Amino acid sequence: MTKASIFAFFMIIFVLGISIQETQGQQVCHDLAIKSNCNDSACTNLCKLKWNGSGSCFQNQQVFSCLCNFPCKI
Repeated sequence: MTKASIFAFFMIIFVLGISIQETQGQQVCHDLAIKSNCNDSACTNLCKLKWNGSGSCFQNQQVFSCLCNFPCKI
């Protein structure tokens, strides 16, 4: 009974360790693609084509810029 309990305990720890290692997040990189006069659809398409990522316009002081987010290549 004791051997079976110890074995089960270590198997649970082993399985949890493997699943935690696989679920670690990937780093996200950013790039400023369009520095002024951003258009949402153009920004989204550019980021998708160039980095296979997502993009959106944001206000950068007085102009709207395109910020792309994509998975970093490690």
